[in-house]
Amino acid sequence: MIPVLTAQEMRAVDAHTISRVGVPGTVLMENAGRAVFERIAERYGDRLRGGPVCVVCGKGNNGGDGFVVARYLANRGCRVTAYLLGRREEVTGDAAVHLQACLGSQGRIVEVGEGNRSEAEEAVRRSALAVDAVLGTGLVSEVRGLAAAAIGWLSSASAPVISVDIPSGVSSDSGQVCGDAVRADSTVTFAYPKRGHFLHPGAALAGHLEIADIGIPPSALREIRVGLFCLEDRDFRGKLPRPPDGHKGTFGHLFVFGGGIGKTGAPGLAAWAALRSGVGLATVAWPAGLGGDSRLPLEVMTEPLPGAEPGGAGWDRNTWEAAAGLLERAAALAVGPGMGTGPGAFRFLEGLLRAPGPPAVLDADGLNLVSERPELWQTRRRTVVLTPHPGEAARLLGKSPADVQADRLGAIRELVGWYGCPVILKGAGTLVAEPGSEVFLVPKGNPGMATAGSGDVLSGVVGALLARGLTPLDACRLGAYTHALAGDLAARRAGADGLVASDISENLPQALKLLAAEPVESFAPARRTLT
Repeated sequence: MIPVLTAQEMRAVDAHTISRVGVPGTVLMENAGRAVFERIAERYGDRLRGGPVCVVCGKGNNGGDGFVVARYLANRGCRVTAYLLGRREEVTGDAAVHLQACLGSQGRIVEVGEGNRSEAEEAVRRSALAVDAVLGTGLVSEVRGLAAAAIGWLSSASAPVISVDIPSGVSSDSGQVCGDAVRADSTVTFAYPKRGHFLHPGAALAGHLEIADIGIPPSALREIRVGLFCLEDRDFRGKLPRPPDGHKGTFGHLFVFGGGIGKTGAPGLAAWAALRSGVGLATVAWPAGLGGDSRLPLEVMTEPLPGAEPGGAGWDRNTWEAAAGLLERAAALAVGPGMGTGPGAFRFLEGLLRAPGPPAVLDADGLNLVSERPELWQTRRRTVVLTPHPGEAARLLGKSPADVQADRLGAIRELVGWYGCPVILKGAGTLVAEPGSEVFLVPKGNPGMATAGSGDVLSGVVGALLARGLTPLDACRLGAYTHALAGDLAARRAGADGLVASDISENLPQALKLLAAEPVESFAPARRTLT
């Protein structure tokens, strides 16, 4: 897991390294600028041999990193100009040291003011490569003045733009855009990623994200309590052993309760995803009037339950009484896909929550029932995992979807606090948490997964992992990560447009295989790349 820091946490880490470890701030800035240069040389070396390079520098530490980048580019023989948004005497501290070092290395620094803004804008427009070193992680208010103008130049550049630490204009803590922001092709951040790299809309502006080691020791993290972690493949090695003498009972039995007229596909998708995630047995239990299993994969079993609506296709008080007898065969439950929110579904869910038994994943109409009838939750006697998308989360919290999306971290903490159970908040940058835990972020997934049935697949994956014996938090973390990875594999093979939920299921075995593989160890300098 990679710690994901706020601006204040990063300042504390820097301060520890400088004051307690004894690494001067100028050395950290040197290491940061050199890391950006090395990334540029590696990824864009052909452009360095061509046209001019512009480094647009603010007056703070982000600009100081930019002066280091410009110096290394000048030493390489590139045609590089650093455009300083202000006067040289306004640059202080470590940044001033590196400004002078750049000048001493015959680097070209042009002060930008009202009189030559158009010259700088034209230079950025005509550059072969542009470096964004305008604003760093300390941004707390809307960008104005010369910095806002420079963001506009960089945003309209036809050449690749590399952002130093974070795209200028993006809030490091929230990912929100403060007026306007740079859309980078690549971003090189230092020591640890920041929340704005993963929280939208900022996440969509960072481009290819690389985390560079600049000499900050692990001991610096002891100064803070990290609240957000980014999950990695390596976090899941060995989580799903499959003993050679195992049988189908070894790997659990998931019961999926759901389905209604016109919505038999939802529980079927969940059950099929569970099987593709390694559960031993999967059974769909739905009202008898929905018929047999002709619309389900052959490997999925069915249990007909009595229903009171015409044809027995609805949920009623008798449905729960029949279902209760099945639970002794279940290792875990998935509840809600396609169930509807009528009185019968309410009575069924009420009975299920009141009865002790195996853990359950609550999704779709199960979540809608809880949001409509909060008193349901007060009767709960079993472990339950909630898997809302932003709209469902908004209903559970009594907010709007826009409120949830504007503060996804706050929303998942509220959900965990209110409902006292593990939660997966789905969406771009899926989040996972449980009471007392940090928040975990899934850095995978793609827009093609925004399709009908994708959430049903996730319910099946998490239910399968619960049935296989994982703790609720581990089942949520591994389930959300595997689901997103399978979606990425599906998109890579067929494209995001036209991707359907069953494509995600079909790629679950490959995703699990990749996560089970042993990582290749390397003695290369510590560096992580996240896309």
